[in-house]
Amino acid sequence: MHIRLTHPPIRRVDLPRLMPHGMKVGAVSLWVLLLLSEKPMYGYEIIRELEKRFAGYWKPKTGTIYPALERLEENKLVTSRVEFREEAPDRRHYALTEKGQVELASTMTYWTKMTEMLENYRETHQSIFRHKTELGRQDLSKFFLQLAEALREKSFDIKSLFQDSKEKSARISPTDPVALKFLYAKEDHKLEVHMELEWTPLPKR
Repeated sequence: MHIRLTHPPIRRVDLPRLMPHGMKVGAVSLWVLLLLSEKPMYGYEIIRELEKRFAGYWKPKTGTIYPALERLEENKLVTSRVEFREEAPDRRHYALTEKGQVELASTMTYWTKMTEMLENYRETHQSIFRHKTELGRQDLSKFFLQLAEALREKSFDIKSLFQDSKEKSARISPTDPVALKFLYAKEDHKLEVHMELEWTPLPKR
């Protein structure tokens, strides 16, 4: 469940529509190319840097990034070399090729739009309080009852709902109207429900 405060909505950019017509790579591969245009990186460094750029909202997995790197190398957009280390596992470093630079240069407009989208996303989706746990169905039903009681108040401390959380206290002051988004979905062979409550905070006086 996600409870989120929002400011006036920003224009959302549809990532697939930004894909360059002449570029035969997916969105993930394009993000990899953008990173490698800054400097050569090894595989895990790319994964860690992407997670950092997305402020933790997207956590790339090895099963996503490494196949993308292999495809880029097959298309001669990147090249790689192995760093042999005596007291640690070997690392494969990736760098943009001249062909990759030319391909990327032809998509500067798309690159700029994606960068703006990411910066806007990071600025407008800052985590205030985060909690993740596992509950039995009875405990989950009690949680929703407590949440319902709290929402009837003008404001409440969200930590009162998650007393075992190590996060700092955060006060929530819902304002009408509250937008409700509900999604029942299947992902990675698991069923999940995403519920989002969204409102615009009153301006500070």
